[in-house]
Amino acid sequence: MWTYVVIAVAVVFVILLCVALAIASFSFENYTEILKKLDEFQNSYGISTLEYVEKLNKTYFGNNLSIEKCEEFRDHYSSGKIALSENTMQSNSLASLSIVSHELGHARQDFEGESLRKHWKLRRAGKILNFFFMPLMIVGIVFSLLNVFGVLENVAFLAAGLSCAGLALLIFAFSIFLKYKEIKIEKEASVFAIEFLKEILTTEELKLCRDFLNSARLTYWASLFRQLLSWTFLTKK
Repeated sequence: MWTYVVIAVAVVFVILLCVALAIASFSFENYTEILKKLDEFQNSYGISTLEYVEKLNKTYFGNNLSIEKCEEFRDHYSSGKIALSENTMQSNSLASLSIVSHELGHARQDFEGESLRKHWKLRRAGKILNFFFMPLMIVGIVFSLLNVFGVLENVAFLAAGLSCAGLALLIFAFSIFLKYKEIKIEKEASVFAIEFLKEILTTEELKLCRDFLNSARLTYWASLFRQLLSWTFLTKK
């Protein structure tokens, strides 16, 4: 009977794995396709990304937002600073405006509350804890199996094994919680991005940008699915 149960669980797991990988693959391909399409459209307002950032910096942040240069494809926001590549600064494409608006959404989160800064602190803690996940899981499984098969029939070893496995699962659960929290933060940043873009874009342009930001949000969910299965070594974190 237990053999059939194990087989059934294995089949269900493989099916879920295939579905998760399919969703992840579709999400990233869809995001890339929309990004390329949006990069070909210039905004009708005729404003460059740098001019747009400077405009919003004055309107929403009282010119307290520092604008810095970064490497290509490294545009990001961090602690009162928005970093933009040279190409992004000079571009007036809808793609660049959407990406920068999203980062400005993070800036607004940072300026208006503490949720983003708290998440950064938890994420740093999560990265440290993740180093202990695999060693604890391996020790837990090995000690437990050795006890079950009678190699080490010792209650202390069994307790140690179960404790290590339990700690590993807690770390894994914490990392999933952080990923889910990140999805909520990214969603809010995209909502703010649309509010910013409404000030300069037409209805049609705004729809294209909204579709792009929604496709980006799907990649975060895909990342969560991949992380749920990351311990199988079949997907990457």
